[in-house]
Amino acid sequence: MLINEVISVQEKDEDFAAGLLAKVQDIITVAMSRDIKKISTKKFLKILDANGYTDLTLDQLKLAVDKSGFSNSIDDDVIVPKDELGADIDTDEQEPTVDVSQMAGNQALSDIKAEL
Repeated sequence: MLINEVISVQEKDEDFAAGLLAKVQDIITVAMSRDIKKISTKKFLKILDANGYTDLTLDQLKLAVDKSGFSNSIDDDVIVPKDELGADIDTDEQEPTVDVSQMAGNQALSDIKAEL
């Protein structure tokens, strides 16, 4: 293989990766603007397939989505856009089990007693 053929193949790969990254960012941006909380990975692959990115593997998709910086998480089933919290984050609000103001008061009293 000649050097110019190697360079040509390398440029095509870089163009493909850059185009894929831009398309992934576009799709996730549209999803965020429509307030979509989760995107099915299969549906995402179908959209990319319709846009000329045929035979894309799940690993390639994961790499592109990760590299895009536009998502919080991706797994085999779902892509979570950046403006949403990931599935592993607990959002239940719970009351604290300690009384912080009382702890601060006790600490202040013990500091005053230590100085005397």
